Amino acid sequence: MMGRGRGGTGAAMGLGALVVAVLASVVLAGCTEATVPTEPESFADQIAAAIQEAEAGGASDAQLAILRAAQSEGEISIEDARAATRAVVDCINDAGSSAYYGEHTAGSGLVVPWYSSLADTPEQQAIADECDQQEDFWVNMIYQMQPTSQAVNDAFLEQQVPLVRSCLEQNGYTVDPDATTREVLRQAAEVKMDTEPEIDCITTFGIEGF
Repeated sequence: MMGRGRGGTGAAMGLGALVVAVLASVVLAGCTEATVPTEPESFADQIAAAIQEAEAGGASDAQLAILRAAQSEGEISIEDARAATRAVVDCINDAGSSAYYGEHTAGSGLVVPWYSSLADTPEQQAIADECDQQEDFWVNMIYQMQPTSQAVNDAFLEQQVPLVRSCLEQNGYTVDPDATTREVLRQAAEVKMDTEPEIDCITTFGIEGF
């Protein structure tokens, strides 16, 4: 069996995406002396791009309907997120492979539907990939990136940062008292990469693996 985060072929978003972004910023900082900050993409832009990609990528009418509803309502509901993931499971099972539905509640409290499918052969993998793209890939991506989901994750990070700061200081690192949430996480990510697995003030407090 192959366990999959919701949306299978899609990368996990939400809080895990933030940590990936933090790690990426650390790497990029070492590659260039000057970077040009970019404005965060609005939800309207995200959903419009997702709909365009989904139409070109063979998304089902059901997945497109969820995306278009989100375009007018401003978010993808947990009910629609669940429906899209269950549609993947049905698609895989109908195609002769095997999959089942589940849910994960992240430490932040964000509920993330997911599925697990057989991937023992190239044929089973192909079925899962095709069903995922057809029924859930773009819904999954937007659900975890949308402002309401990010707000849940951001609130969780704000609660965890004092613990991360204390962890760093207890291990001999000085943390700027005026550092922002992301700056503290960036420092913790740098320490983790430099000392792994000895000093991990990120995973210790549930900030990875979502």
